[in-house]
Amino acid sequence: MKQIALSLHLTSRQIEDYYRGKARHVVAEAADGRIVQLPIKVLHSFISEDGIVGDFLVTTDDDHKFVSIDRLKSDDRSGNLLDQTG
Repeated sequence: MKQIALSLHLTSRQIEDYYRGKARHVVAEAADGRIVQLPIKVLHSFISEDGIVGDFLVTTDDDHKFVSIDRLKSDDRSGNLLDQTG
């Protein structure tokens, strides 16, 4: 398994565009500089009135296929977790 740390800031308007079918994927830059593409459906549980805002940890299998995404808690931002991703 591989893990990728990233920050997302999508406004509620951007989320509406995804629901209208204008896009099916979110593209973001990971903490290590990699470009990550995620289907919007994996982010549904993180949508709020403000959109999607926060730091996340994406887990993939060894073939880079999506496995899971979790929101990082504020105390996880110490750097240790990000140093271990990759």
